[in-house]
Amino acid sequence: MISTFIILLTAHLLADFPFQTNTFIKNKRSPYILSLHILIVALVTILLLGAWPLFLLLILCGTHLGMDAVKVYLLKEKHWAFYLDQAVHLFVILLLAIYFPQNFQIGFWPDLLNLNTPTYPAIYLTGLCLVSGIILSLSVGNVIIALETKRFRDEMESPIQGLSQGGAFIGQLERALVMLFVLIGYPVAVGFLVAAKSILRFGEVKNTADRQMAEYVIIGTFMSIGWGLLTAVLTKAALTTYLW
Repeated sequence: MISTFIILLTAHLLADFPFQTNTFIKNKRSPYILSLHILIVALVTILLLGAWPLFLLLILCGTHLGMDAVKVYLLKEKHWAFYLDQAVHLFVILLLAIYFPQNFQIGFWPDLLNLNTPTYPAIYLTGLCLVSGIILSLSVGNVIIALETKRFRDEMESPIQGLSQGGAFIGQLERALVMLFVLIGYPVAVGFLVAAKSILRFGEVKNTADRQMAEYVIIGTFMSIGWGLLTAVLTKAALTTYLW
C-alpha cells in the first residue's frame, strides 16, 4: 500500500505543479487545457506506476477532473479553494492506495528493477520520496506562502517592487537549503538563515513603509522556513524508511 501511495502522490505532485505551467493555470477554464491537464495526470501516473490499471485510472482522473472543474468554474479565486482541491486529491490517492495496494508489484518496474533484489525497488521508491519532498517544499511552498501572505501585501502602503519572481525564487532557495541541512544532519544551520535575513531587513527600517516591508519579509521568512522544515523532516523520515 505504501509503495502505491508514494507513486500516486509523486505523480500527482508532478502533474499539478512542475508540469502545470502558469499558462495552464491561467487558461484552465478552457475545456481543452483542463482535459490536457488530466491527460498529463494519467500519463505521469502510468509511467511512475509502471502499469495502466483501468479502474484505478478512471477513478483517479475522473475525481481529479471533477474537483478541478469545481475549483475553476465555481470556487474560482476563493482563498481556501487550493486547500480543498489538494485535500480531495490526497484523499482519493489514499483510498486508491488502500484498495489497490499491489499495482506497483504487478507493473513493469519490478521486473526491470529485479523484484528479487529488494534494493532496486527500494532505491526507486526512495527517489520518488525525494522528488515528492522537493516539490512539496519548493513548488507547493510557493503557492501556500503566496496565499497566506496576500492579506499582508494588501495592507502595504505601496506595491512591492522587485525582480520578477524574485521573492518566489528566494523562498525556494531558503527551503532548498533547509532541506539540505536537515538531510545532511545539520539542522542548526537553519538558525543562521533566519538570523541573517532578520538582521538584514530590520537594519533597513526608517519609516512606516520600510517597517511594513520588513515585517512582511520576516513573516514570509518564518512561513517559508517553517514549511521547509516540515517537508524536510517528513522527507527524511520517508527516505529513512526505504533507504535504511
